Amino acid sequence: MLGDNTHSRLVSALKVALPLTALVLLSMLFLLSRGHDPDAALPYAQVDIGELLREPRLTAPTYSGVTRDGDEVVFSAETAFPGAPATGNGARALAPLLRLIAPDGGETRVAAQEARIDPGAGQLVLAGAVRVETPEGYRIDSAEVQASLDRSELRSPGAVTATGPQGQIEAGGFTLTRGAEPGREVLVFNGGVKLLYQPQTPLPPPVPAP
Repeated sequence: MLGDNTHSRLVSALKVALPLTALVLLSMLFLLSRGHDPDAALPYAQVDIGELLREPRLTAPTYSGVTRDGDEVVFSAETAFPGAPATGNGARALAPLLRLIAPDGGETRVAAQEARIDPGAGQLVLAGAVRVETPEGYRIDSAEVQASLDRSELRSPGAVTATGPQGQIEAGGFTLTRGAEPGREVLVFNGGVKLLYQPQTPLPPPVPAP
């Protein structure tokens, strides 16, 4: 019984640690190319080796793993570079897409113009025309969305606009977490929430009086 518990704890820890380690290795991979000699490149290479060495990059990177909440997390981008602008650590990416896929198949997608990966803070920051789409039919627009690297959690530190089954929403921010029930999300808008009620499903006509 003790052995089973140890094995379960090890598997749970690896589910969290491995995707986080992959994101950390993203920034380390760029260091391997900095000592290359441009003259040693293949003569038929169709890239500017000098530019690549000045600004190392990865094209179309994709990473996947499992969060503590049991969701599959898939992060992809058009291009990735070493070093986030603010700290110089981690990595940054252009045209990123973050997908959180619940065990029941429900998928939350976050697209943006750029992203910063901060392994020290355990955080992925998506910025620039961020669009969040949930399986419940919500579309949320914000200038910035922060995603946890090891949990199924999204939040916006600034104003958001959204559309959903109830209508149009304006708020100072939002948080999205995994609920207690399997596959269920908890979406909370906060900070001066305004709702323009426009239900997608019309109410049934009133029953005539007898």
